[in-house]
Amino acid sequence: MSESTYLGRNISIAYRLSNRFYDRVLSPYQIGCGQQFFLLRIYENQGISMYDLARMGRFDKGTVTRAVQKLEEQGYVRCVPDERDKRVRRLYTTDMVEPIAKAVNEARKQWNEYLTRGMTPEEAEMARTLLYRIAENAMSAVEREERET
Repeated sequence: MSESTYLGRNISIAYRLSNRFYDRVLSPYQIGCGQQFFLLRIYENQGISMYDLARMGRFDKGTVTRAVQKLEEQGYVRCVPDERDKRVRRLYTTDMVEPIAKAVNEARKQWNEYLTRGMTPEEAEMARTLLYRIAENAMSAVEREERET
């Protein structure tokens, strides 16, 4: 089997290049590609808990904590203890995030156009569908492996 036939290799290449693209776009805001997921999810889901944020992106709690701390230090996010359960921290974006959210959404559209260049609309939809299924299969495999160990 040749190197180019391994799905993981091609997914990895696309992921790393995506990171480079987002790092460049987000550099004026002093955030990297790693924080953009968290920032947008908080922006779109004001009051989301750190636990729900972790579940949404399939991240471990440590990764979410570090990303949120960085965003909080930069003044993009504020954490508020839940009124009913003080162990839960609710996350809200500040007014500074509006232009960043717009920039990220525009960058996403542009990146998707780059990724689907030369594809028919049907091929682009098929790619989205297949990548979604690949991600679901990956999550199921990891969960199964973790249960078995």
